[in-house]
Amino acid sequence: MTQTAVPNSEHPSSNPTNPTNPSWSRYGWLLGREFLLLIGGLAAYRAVRLLVKDEIDVAFANSERVIDFQQTLGILNEMHLQDLIVSSDASIWLLNRYYFFAHFLGTAIWVVWMYTRHYEHYGRVRRVLFGTTFSALVIHVAFPLAPPRWFPDMGFVDTLQEHGPKIYDAEAISNTANQIAAMPSLHVGWALIGAWAIIKASTSRWRWIAALHPAGMTAAVVLTANHWWLDAIIAALLVAVVWVADAPIQRWLERRKQQSVRQPSAA
Repeated sequence: MTQTAVPNSEHPSSNPTNPTNPSWSRYGWLLGREFLLLIGGLAAYRAVRLLVKDEIDVAFANSERVIDFQQTLGILNEMHLQDLIVSSDASIWLLNRYYFFAHFLGTAIWVVWMYTRHYEHYGRVRRVLFGTTFSALVIHVAFPLAPPRWFPDMGFVDTLQEHGPKIYDAEAISNTANQIAAMPSLHVGWALIGAWAIIKASTSRWRWIAALHPAGMTAAVVLTANHWWLDAIIAALLVAVVWVADAPIQRWLERRKQQSVRQPSAA
């Protein structure tokens, strides 16, 4: 008697609800899910940042603490470094635009690249990105901080205001931006995550060029007087903590994936 083969629901190729099934395209509902996650995350990011938008006095008081701490460490030199380049229109033009465009646009580019070209690494990168961002938001709320450009008496120049683009003059940005959400610098944090993601996922010998992105972003945020050194340092530490904290989750997911693709033993 001929027996009808019964699909094994534990095998990924026969289980329609298993993400490893080829019929589950990452450009189908999975892509829609990612859009919802990213849009929801961005909305929450904007909303939380605005919670302390008007805590100006607290932000200045916290900046005084940062100034004193950096002075103790011997790293209160941002204004002197800015003096070296502030007379160069070309340098300021480049740094201002790198600060503005490479943050959201640059992040969007490498996130899309990871999703479309290196999906096997995308999940962990997204978790680290979200974990870092929302951990940073907690600090933004707890520790509002005035940026160096608000201290012209110390010699700082607001290069965005002086040379453009005057992003904080735009009504759409000024109504949604929190200029005292400086600690830690997500410009630096996201750049570090992007560099780590590219270096980890790519096999090209040129992948190490990605390390220039966080270095360039750190230079941009400091030399444009948008962040203190400590903002960048805390951002780097936060990325490292989130990455380490995510490691057990990644190992658990990898074990689960191996179990799901394991061939069933013969009866």
